[in-house]
Amino acid sequence: MKVLVTGARGFIGSFLVERLLEQGCQVHCLLRHKAQSNPWLDGLDFTTIAGDLSDKKLNLDAGDFDYVYHLAGLTKAARREDFDLVNVQGTRNLLNAVVASSPRLQRFVLVSSLAGAGPSPDGKPISEEDVPAPVSDYGRSKLRAEEVTNGFSDRLPITLVRPPAVYGPRDSDVLTYFKYAQKGLRPVLGGGPRTASFVFVHDLVEGILLAATKPEAIGRTYYLCDDRPYTWDELGQTIAATLGAKTVRLNMPLFAVFLAALASDLVSRISGTPSIINLDKYKELKEKHWVCSARRAEEELGFSAKHSLQEGIAATAEWYSAQGWL
Repeated sequence: MKVLVTGARGFIGSFLVERLLEQGCQVHCLLRHKAQSNPWLDGLDFTTIAGDLSDKKLNLDAGDFDYVYHLAGLTKAARREDFDLVNVQGTRNLLNAVVASSPRLQRFVLVSSLAGAGPSPDGKPISEEDVPAPVSDYGRSKLRAEEVTNGFSDRLPITLVRPPAVYGPRDSDVLTYFKYAQKGLRPVLGGGPRTASFVFVHDLVEGILLAATKPEAIGRTYYLCDDRPYTWDELGQTIAATLGAKTVRLNMPLFAVFLAALASDLVSRISGTPSIINLDKYKELKEKHWVCSARRAEEELGFSAKHSLQEGIAATAEWYSAQGWL
C-alpha cells in the first residue's frame, strides 16, 4: 500500500505516519525542507518528497499512490492571504498533482477542521447536515479548501473529516492548561459556560484511517470527536485532578482577551510573524459553543472514541512528564 501524507511533521500527522508504518504501508511524506529534522519523524522508515504546496507546478515524482492524506495547512497567519495561499490554493495544487500522478487512487482524505463549519449557535452539537458558517479567516479558508476538494470528486474518490479540538502527546496548545494547573490556576473565559468537543489524537488517527478505507465514505464528510462535549472548566478540572493540583478558577474577561489579541495582532502585522493569539483567533474564542456530533461516523464508519477525556488527559500528562514538559 503506497500512501502520501502532507503535514507529517505536525502533531496529528506524525502519529498518522507512525500508524501507517505499523500497518505495513509504504509511506511518502511531502515536506518543504527535506533535510529539516523533526523529533517525531526521526528514525521512521518513510520516503521524503521535497515540495511546497504553494507551488502551482507541484510534482509528485513518486506518484501512483493508493491513498493521500492531506493534513498540511496554516492554523495562524499574519495575513488572510496567507491562509488562502496555503490552505486553499495549496490544496488545489496538491489535488492537481495527485490527478496527474495517481490515476488509480483509492482515496483522497482531506483533514479539515470544525472551524470550517463554525460554532454551534445554540449549544447543540452540529452535524454534517448543518450549513457551514465559519467565523474566522482561518475557518473560511478551511471551508474553501473543502469546496476545492469536493470540486475534484469527478476525478478522485474524496472523503472529508472535520476534527474539533485535538489533544494528546506532542501537543503544545493544551500544554498551556497543564502549566496553569501547576500554578494553581484554572483559566476560564467570561460570558457564561463555554462548551467544546474534543478528540484524543490516537482516536482521531483511527477515525481518519476508517474514513479512508470504508467504501461508503466516498463523497462524505465526518466529524470525529468524543461522545459528548465538555465545558472548558471541566477540562481544567480534569487536568488539575490528573496532576493532583489544587486550582482556583481564574475568570478572564472577554474584553481583556480582545485587547491582548489586538495588541498581538498589531505586533504580528509589523513583524510579519503570526501570533497564536490574534484578532482572527479572537473571533473564534468569543463564540460559546464549538460542539459537533460524531453520530454519522459512528453509524457509517464504526468509529468510536476509545479514550474518555480523563483517560486521554492522563496519557497526555504522563507523556508531558516523561519529556520534561511539566
